[in-house]
Amino acid sequence: MKTRSLYASTALVLLAVVAVNAAQSQTFVPLFDGTLKGWVVENSMAGNFTIREGALRVEGPSGWLRSERQFTDFTMRLSFRFMNADTDSGVFFRTTGATQFMRGWPNNAYQVQLRNPASQSFLPAVGGLFRHGMPAGDLAYNQPAVEKLSRGTNEWQDIEITVSGETLTVRFNGSEVTRAGNIVRQPGYVGLQAEVGALEIRSIEIAAGP
Repeated sequence: MKTRSLYASTALVLLAVVAVNAAQSQTFVPLFDGTLKGWVVENSMAGNFTIREGALRVEGPSGWLRSERQFTDFTMRLSFRFMNADTDSGVFFRTTGATQFMRGWPNNAYQVQLRNPASQSFLPAVGGLFRHGMPAGDLAYNQPAVEKLSRGTNEWQDIEITVSGETLTVRFNGSEVTRAGNIVRQPGYVGLQAEVGALEIRSIEIAAGP
C-alpha cells in the first residue's frame, strides 16, 4: 500500500510539473499596440472605441470591436479599469460574427462579463458567462470572490481567460472565479463589447493553442 501511495504521489507531482512547464512555454503576443491596428469595429456608433493616452477606451451604447484573426484554443490576458461604477462590458470569443442580437452584438457567441461589481445588478459581474445562441452547459461562478477581489473603480485590474477544448477558465486578479464546460470548439473572433459606461484597457495579449 505504501509503495502504491508513493507512486500515486509521484505521478501527481509529475503532472503538476508538466502543467507548470506547459503554462510557462506559452508564447504570448500583444493584440493591442496602442492603436486599433489588427481590430475591426462592428455595428458601432462613432466614438465607441477610441485611443486615449495609449489606452483603448470602450464605451456604450452599442457594437463591438473584433480581432482580425480568429482563434480556437487560447489564453488571453487583459489589464483594464472601470471608469464608472455601473460600467458593463464583456469579452466575446469563438464567434464568427455572422449574425447579431440586440445592439449589434454578435450572436452564436460566448461572452465573459466585464461588469463592475461596485453597482448592484441582476447580471453577473466580472467573469460571468453568457452563451448567446449557444448550447447550455455546466458553470461554476464565484461572484462573492469577484466582489472581494475587485480593486474598485478607476483602478487597474487583470483578467485571464483560457479556452481549451470544451472548457473555459477565468482568473480575476490572480484567482480563478469561473469554470465552464460544453463550450463548443469552433474557430472565431475575440472581441470587446460596448454597452454601459466606460472601460479602459492598457494591454491585451494572447497565446494561441494548437
